[in-house]
Amino acid sequence: MLMVMKTPLPPYVKEESDRLQDCYRQWKSVAPKERTQAVLADEFGWQSQGTVSQYMTGRLELNLPTLLRFASLLGFSPAQVSPRLMSEYFPGGQPAAPDQLREPSSSYVTRKLPVIGYVQAGEFCEAVDIFQPGDADEWMEAYGPAGPNAFILKVEGLSMDPDFRPGDRVVVDPGAHWTNGDYIIAKRASDNAVTLKQIKREGDRYYLYATNPDWPKRIIELNEEWHVCGRVRRKIVEY
Repeated sequence: MLMVMKTPLPPYVKEESDRLQDCYRQWKSVAPKERTQAVLADEFGWQSQGTVSQYMTGRLELNLPTLLRFASLLGFSPAQVSPRLMSEYFPGGQPAAPDQLREPSSSYVTRKLPVIGYVQAGEFCEAVDIFQPGDADEWMEAYGPAGPNAFILKVEGLSMDPDFRPGDRVVVDPGAHWTNGDYIIAKRASDNAVTLKQIKREGDRYYLYATNPDWPKRIIELNEEWHVCGRVRRKIVEY
């Protein structure tokens, strides 16, 4: 049986998720029955409270749009939870004007990344060249750090439900280091098939793990048939 193992999170991710939980608990204390993660998920337009939980436990790294939306709903200062993101996008660590709390503006977006599907990902998984404008029909802001060969993948299928659903967009960084417990993109050599999974280690072996408990083939051993193409840095949530 594959063991679900806990792994250390990068310090800043854990620190930010802990602060976010504190803000959530304070918000919830006003009306415990009416203020729940399910209510937040509904406000965000997300399918379930699972995504809210992912951010609060640090399994998903906060990005700027999500941080600003949490701040608006829970009533805290964005810098209170993530001084890292605020200092990265705003001089002095604070928005220049209140309006910037509602919608991220292009003035502080790092750069745009190509949005591609699983078929294109299979083709570009091993590419060493940077994507060019003709390589994708759609480009979106990265909303955070991303390597030179990073791209945005449109999620397909329900294997990672409820964490990732069809149509969700995730930033994939081929150059980012991955470790046990990370969400990754893996490619199968025989047919270039690409899949989004969580990678888990048992002993000296790694496995590709589907978070959907009803998925028929939930665990795949990471053998010579598969290799990791990149780590999922963040999910881009539109609101």
